[in-house]
Amino acid sequence: MARFIRRFARDSRANVAMVFALCLSSLAAAVGGGMDFSRSTSVGFELQSALDSGVLAAASLSQDRPADDVVRSFVAAALGDHARLLDSLTLQVTATTGFNSREVDAIAVVSMPTTLLGVVGINTLTVRREARAIEQVRDIEISLVLDISGSMSGSKISALREAAEEFIDVVLASNGGRTSISVIPYNGGVRLPDYVNEQIVDGNRNQRERSGCPELGEAWPISIPLPDEGLDWLDWQGNEQYDNRSSSFCPESNEASVFLRQDRDSLINLVRGLDAGGNTGLDVATAWGARALDPSWRGRLGGSFSDRPAAYDDEDTIKVLVVMTDGAATAQIRRERKGNKWRDVELYSAGDARDNMGEACDAAEGRGVHIYTIAFQLSGSTNRNLMQNCASRPQNYYPVEDMDIRAAFSAIAADINQLRLTT
Repeated sequence: MARFIRRFARDSRANVAMVFALCLSSLAAAVGGGMDFSRSTSVGFELQSALDSGVLAAASLSQDRPADDVVRSFVAAALGDHARLLDSLTLQVTATTGFNSREVDAIAVVSMPTTLLGVVGINTLTVRREARAIEQVRDIEISLVLDISGSMSGSKISALREAAEEFIDVVLASNGGRTSISVIPYNGGVRLPDYVNEQIVDGNRNQRERSGCPELGEAWPISIPLPDEGLDWLDWQGNEQYDNRSSSFCPESNEASVFLRQDRDSLINLVRGLDAGGNTGLDVATAWGARALDPSWRGRLGGSFSDRPAAYDDEDTIKVLVVMTDGAATAQIRRERKGNKWRDVELYSAGDARDNMGEACDAAEGRGVHIYTIAFQLSGSTNRNLMQNCASRPQNYYPVEDMDIRAAFSAIAADINQLRLTT
């Protein structure tokens, strides 16, 4: 008997089975717990996705259903295959509506029955998720800088007129009277309306209050506002460029810029009357596009809004600069009489013009302006790089290789309409 007992004590052939039997309940709880927690994570993802979608829909300013009903419908759809979870749902939805905004907060809690975790006394797992969405319609100020230089003649200018008109219609229609547009056509320069020139051109009021092109050759950098009543008229071949006088560096009398307008007719009439001719003062035009968004010009540009341009840090305002060209920034040339001949005098070079434009773009972007650029059949890496670098994001640069400039303007209009909503 003693030998049998000793042999039995030394025999380990059944130990594994015995230990396994002793640990089986713990192993089952661990494996089952992992499965239960995995299921709860999956349920959490579904619940979070439904909440996110629900609060976004409920926060829409066009939504006319109660926020609780909207969010609950999304959650119910997500949990439709989990009846027990849906029965245990606790949903708290809070909606706050302001003058031009709506905020929706939601908290959802469900109790998920466990499988094997019940072995250790855990019969349910609580899954809790939160979501918030805010939709706020903001004011929009847009500067639309359009190239009407000589290279834009023919089918190009026709395509531009159609695309710009459609762009204006889209952005005006989408924001409930909160959008202002400045249209700045340019050849070698920019023609300003009489009420703007009256503030910045030298001389008596009768001499200043004219539609025309002031001499801006020394008016850099863009970050410094233009002086009051200190500028001369641009002179081309002995003719000061105002009223019906025009040249390669001053657009025609019907092509004066308009600022901060909301009325469609004045904007569309300007666009429909655009014609091509002259050089490409890309830097001068970009600078005026930036000035039309600068609060230092508030109340000085006319238009439909006396309180615009708004402050750069106004959270309720988006500022957008759209610059379009089909050519390189050209030097600023003036034709002056030297002896008995007319000679071209260079105020600054094409390289200086590119530097000026870069300065204007940097100044605007540094103040939070969203800059879009359109390169319309633009050749040369130097020119394309200039437009790419001006855009505030890589995706804000639109190279147009064919005649479909309309697609670029449509894409920009769609992006602007997204910017006006903060979610």
